[in-house]
Formats: sequence, structure tokens, C-alpha cells
Amino acid sequence: MYISMVTQDSNDNKFREISTFYGIRYDRRYNNAVISTEHQKHDYVIPMTEENYEMLVTKIESAAKEHTLIELKGGVVFNCRKGEMRTGEPQNITIAF
Repeated sequence: MYISMVTQDSNDNKFREISTFYGIRYDRRYNNAVISTEHQKHDYVIPMTEENYEMLVTKIESAAKEHTLIELKGGVVFNCRKGEMRTGEPQNITIAF
């Protein structure tokens, strides 16, 4: 499955990216969702509450059954070096097909 999103780098530049989706996890220490892709040197980090993370995972699970591309919309997705975390306002990311 592929994932499409607009990402923001450390210089506040925004780019549209499509990557192979490998997985998602939640970091309780920083209250971030971390998306893994085929890019071995960076992850995608989304500041969000644990409740919003659980809702996002449920939507991704549903989308994975029927779609080959999902799009993340409605918030900031940070493009970070592997292991780097960002802080920010919790995002309300939605999924589109």
C-alpha cells in the first residue's frame, strides 16, 4: 500500500510525497504518531493525541483492505531523520482514498 501526504521539513518547506507504507506506531513520550516507509534514513512524525492516533489506525486498517493508495489530509506531517521527534499542536489527520 502507498501513502500520499504533504510533509514539512526542518526549514518549513512543504513537499508532496508518495511512499510505500510500512507501518505506524505511537510514541507516548512525545505524543507523536511515527509512520515508517521505505525511506531508511527518515520517518514521518505527526503530533497527535493517543485517542486521535487510535482513530487513525482504525481508518488505515479499513483502507488497507480495499485501497492501494491512501492520502493523509488535514494537518502537518513532519519529515524527520530516523529517531528524531518533533513537537507541535496535535493534528487531526484524516484519510482519503
